[in-house]
Amino acid sequence: MKSLGCVAAILLLLGVAGCRAGRSAELYDASLQEYHDPGLQPLKDEVRSLPFREIVWDYKFRDDISRITLGAEDLYLETPDHKVIAVDRFGGTKRWEFGIDTRTPLDWPPVEAYGVAEEIRALEAEIRACNRRIEDIVKEKGPGEESQKAQKKRDQVSEQLRHAQNGDNVYLISRGVLYCIVRKTGNLLWTRRLTSEFAPSGQPFAVRGYVFVPGGDLSRVWALDVERKGQSITFYRTGLGAHDKAVTNRPLYEDPALYFVSHDGQVYSYNVNGDLNWTYPTEDELRADPVLYEYREMVDDGKGGKREAVTKMLFVGGFDNAFYAIDAAGGGLLWKFETAGPIKSAAVAKDRTVYVKTEGGALFAFDVNPQHRDPKTGKAEGPKRNGNMRWRLPLGERFLLKGRDYVYVMGPNSEIYRLNEYTGEVIGRYPLELLTHVVTNPIDPILYVAHPSGHVFALRETSE
Repeated sequence: MKSLGCVAAILLLLGVAGCRAGRSAELYDASLQEYHDPGLQPLKDEVRSLPFREIVWDYKFRDDISRITLGAEDLYLETPDHKVIAVDRFGGTKRWEFGIDTRTPLDWPPVEAYGVAEEIRALEAEIRACNRRIEDIVKEKGPGEESQKAQKKRDQVSEQLRHAQNGDNVYLISRGVLYCIVRKTGNLLWTRRLTSEFAPSGQPFAVRGYVFVPGGDLSRVWALDVERKGQSITFYRTGLGAHDKAVTNRPLYEDPALYFVSHDGQVYSYNVNGDLNWTYPTEDELRADPVLYEYREMVDDGKGGKREAVTKMLFVGGFDNAFYAIDAAGGGLLWKFETAGPIKSAAVAKDRTVYVKTEGGALFAFDVNPQHRDPKTGKAEGPKRNGNMRWRLPLGERFLLKGRDYVYVMGPNSEIYRLNEYTGEVIGRYPLELLTHVVTNPIDPILYVAHPSGHVFALRETSE
């Protein structure tokens, strides 16, 4: 399984869309059942007021937009009439449109099979390299045993690519029905009515061969087999009894471990075969999606050189007014910070900073790997178990993206804030009036903004 790398979550990647429902409601005309379209020029004027003045692309879709979700290569636009539109997020071209046959809304944002698009790109590059290798051998030595070995290697990679392409899907859940759709074409592969076996209670997490779905009625997470059209193959229990709706948040999977949180205050790690790896107890309910993050740093190898050290961290926010960093491998506490407010929102980790919002209305920025440091030399002297808060933005909403020199967050009063990543100093404030959808993007420095009437802009930071 492909490593989570620097941007775990998450992708997050799905479900990291944003809109301000109150402002959107003001723009909605109930009599016409549509949003007022202000026209392109007022929207471009607002775009020009932002530090993201390079318009990578813009497009006016014929449908209104109720939610936008970020994928590895696509944006997924949901419409009020319960369609999903996939858009190439780098070029703005529409890939496909899928309508829910029951004309019911999605229960949660669309979910891509995590890491598969990246795996396919890597395998395609490997096949091209194999082809060049075969051509060079034949040109230099002619057909023979060496070229046959190279061809066999290419065939093996081609088979891996075929399996990856078969798992390159998007999953939707509406009214308890799971839809499996080919990511590149929008073709429906299969559907499965989950409610005949369990009640789905949270956004699923998908990889190439499995879909993991929280089940509220039986307090567990279910593993569904993609090749067997969503048939359940095992489940993972919590410590609560039935009917407690213990799991309502998205699980996470990195081969071979599944991670999820529960209303019983426990963090769980299971082996995919169903064996419990570890649990970590917090002091109250957990209602924020967990986030996996792979932290890499160069350390002394004890021989006068350097080696890369990798720590897989699980970030979890709790109702006990605390934010946790847990060792994903062994379940031990790495650090904990008391936030003085409960946490329901998933964190976003980017480079050496992790951002999280409390329900009390503050956005925190923490060191991913906090260290005690020598006050004179700045040299790290050991882990700081109580965490290290870099800054706190009162009434801040969420991280948006990291630019060349600054980070951008959604501040209070519908304003984008440009901040110094390490000090939290506010460098600029950019109010929004019309662009009510603003997408969190931890992958690259492209800002996606939209008006509910269907205008979408992809923007890149420019110097002022």
